[in-house]
Amino acid sequence: MKKTINVRSVSEMAKGQGVDSAFKEHVELLRKSNIFDVYKNDTDVHDILHVHTFDLKSKSLIKKYLRKGKKVVVSCHVMPDSLEGSLKIPRFILKLLVNYMIKFYSSANRLVVVNSFYKSELARLGLEKEKIFYIPNYVSRDTFKPVGEDEKKSIRDSLKIDNKSFVIVGGGQVQKRKGIDDFVETAKICPDCQFIWVGGFSFGKITDGYEKYKQIIENPPNNLIFTGIVERSQVARYFQASDVLFLPSYQELFPMTVLEASNCHLPLLLRDIELYKEILFEKYESGIDSQEFAKKIMLLKQDKAFRLETEKKSIEISDYYSQKNVLNIWEEFYTSLLDE
Repeated sequence: MKKTINVRSVSEMAKGQGVDSAFKEHVELLRKSNIFDVYKNDTDVHDILHVHTFDLKSKSLIKKYLRKGKKVVVSCHVMPDSLEGSLKIPRFILKLLVNYMIKFYSSANRLVVVNSFYKSELARLGLEKEKIFYIPNYVSRDTFKPVGEDEKKSIRDSLKIDNKSFVIVGGGQVQKRKGIDDFVETAKICPDCQFIWVGGFSFGKITDGYEKYKQIIENPPNNLIFTGIVERSQVARYFQASDVLFLPSYQELFPMTVLEASNCHLPLLLRDIELYKEILFEKYESGIDSQEFAKKIMLLKQDKAFRLETEKKSIEISDYYSQKNVLNIWEEFYTSLLDE
């Protein structure tokens, strides 16, 4: 008889965020397993509870599982620095939230981080390093996949995007941490390119910089479109209609946007931050400010050989984080947990 896993998250309450995408992709990936049965937000007790959000109901569910001698896993999608760069909340509330987060994480049998850098970060916060495991994010190719030129033209027509434009796409929540300021400034420097940001305010008015970015969204440069929050199937269409992914984030754990774009075979232009060197193997182009980003975009636009080489590197990222590889990692992880 197969062992069972209950995967829980309340991330669907705030659409347009990476945690929700990671949760849904995790469930769909586990449904392809031959050795585990997976349940989504089930109320029954299973062999393993895997939690993606640190809400109060999940906390009580963890206690229930542990009382019954079952195993609990928590995916650590949120770190103190990502909270500070995302939400505009009073300092004392932020401190309380971080303390609650650490206690929540410490209650699990095992913790999962999406890049190994955060193993030491969690250990610094007082969590046991031996129970922290690195497993990368995953994005299915069922929705995010490359398309031919004819289909690309058709998608552009349906999205009302000029077929002659060189299209630069970015995605995620509209917030300072995502580097929206540089995205906007780079669009101004490259008026002959079409820029599109796919995403919006997942947390409404408590988003860091909400009033400022609301004004920008209402009065963007002529060559910049903000789509607002859209369904993931529509996110894929915007990616398939584009020529380059440009993500100038200052801080990330493991951006789903990058995996989605690499599955669509888009060249990647990212901010030069240390994290990416480990998880993306330097198979991308990078910059540190809008001037550098603009130069790289114009090079990608004008030099076809350079663009194809950057695209090839992106495809290599997609191949590395394939369904087979990541599913094997999860199956070995859960099996060893049950054997403890």
